Amino acid sequence: MGIDLGQAIKINRLRANMTQADLANGIISVSYLSKIENGTAEPPNEVLELLGEKLKLNSDYTGEEITDQSVIQWFQHLLRYEIDDSILLYNKIKNNISNVLDKQMLSLIEIHKLYYYVLINDLVEADSLIVSLQKSSKKFTETEKYYFFKFVGNYHYSKLAYRKALEYYKEAEKYWKSDLFHKSEEIADIFYMIACSASKSRQTHLSLLYSIRALEYYQSNYDLIKSANCHILLGISYRRINDIEKAKESYNYAIKIAKKIGNNEILILCHQNLGKVLSSIGDSAEAINQYLMSYELRKDSSIHRKLTPISSLMQEYYSYGDMENARIWMELGIDLSNGLKPSESIHVYEFKVYQYLINGLNTSFESLITDHIIPFFNERQLHYEESKYIKLIAKYYYDNRKYKLAATYYKKLGNIYFYS
Repeated sequence: MGIDLGQAIKINRLRANMTQADLANGIISVSYLSKIENGTAEPPNEVLELLGEKLKLNSDYTGEEITDQSVIQWFQHLLRYEIDDSILLYNKIKNNISNVLDKQMLSLIEIHKLYYYVLINDLVEADSLIVSLQKSSKKFTETEKYYFFKFVGNYHYSKLAYRKALEYYKEAEKYWKSDLFHKSEEIADIFYMIACSASKSRQTHLSLLYSIRALEYYQSNYDLIKSANCHILLGISYRRINDIEKAKESYNYAIKIAKKIGNNEILILCHQNLGKVLSSIGDSAEAINQYLMSYELRKDSSIHRKLTPISSLMQEYYSYGDMENARIWMELGIDLSNGLKPSESIHVYEFKVYQYLINGLNTSFESLITDHIIPFFNERQLHYEESKYIKLIAKYYYDNRKYKLAATYYKKLGNIYFYS
């Protein structure tokens, strides 16, 4: 049943100064109405219509009307990541939700609130809502299950738990129906999110497959921005399977789109990822040039977005053997990321580790890696990132003649490569 249905009936009954006996009289028993208001009974549509008539919702309601169409418009704002529009329309819906008695629409509003909280970064409310929704999930329709699993996926993605996110996105895909609000844009979005989470969790071939599927839709509907984002995802996958020419080709497609529509965000991602391509083939000088372009374009961006090219520049200079420049970018990263949690940006840990690598190792380096960084990545199943730090600590133990500990971590490294 609709999750807020009983609450909506109760609010309107109290607004009309009616007792349960007043409202139930001639329609249903008082005990049945009480069960409806408590959310333990599901009334048929005929009962809902009679209750609505008696509550005079249509004649007494003088506020701004919230129709099914305005709710669906809110869903569209969420789908397209239009945060400001989502906030404005949600506040109108929230203030008038008691006037909605359509069971499925109420349920879908409640489920969409989960993604709304993720989008505005209110993860405390999202946590609470997930618990509440799970209690009702067995009664969900297929459409409700689709959105529930998708938005739980979004929640985990926002917390950097990409493998968990992927599991939920794949579960959502099972419940997608072709008539889902008659929007093939919706299935393109789930394909894209599967591709993103697969890419983040290093499942490269899965990311390739779903990036191509999403791209087919976006190209056929002339959605240039999302087409460019798919090309970027393809570029990342091609680089990881060492198809450098296809990677460059994908980024060049995205750059053409970015220049055509004047979109700096796409250019930023292209320069950043082209830097990784060039770094992978040993062209550090040109990789640094691409990272610098990415950084320059992000100068007015949020701190989180600046940290990516800063980290890349620090690591590239370090691998190139230029410790002076590596230190400059490391110190800038330390300064900017001060106060951020690793769950907000994994670069927080990168800067701390490179601070030791550049300035010298000591026992607190050991604690940072073993007590904090490895558990952090392991919990999120970010095994590729985890393996980098396991390799570092294994080498640290070996260099300090702690051979048993070194062997333990090299064994862990082997297990990660075997099971990943």
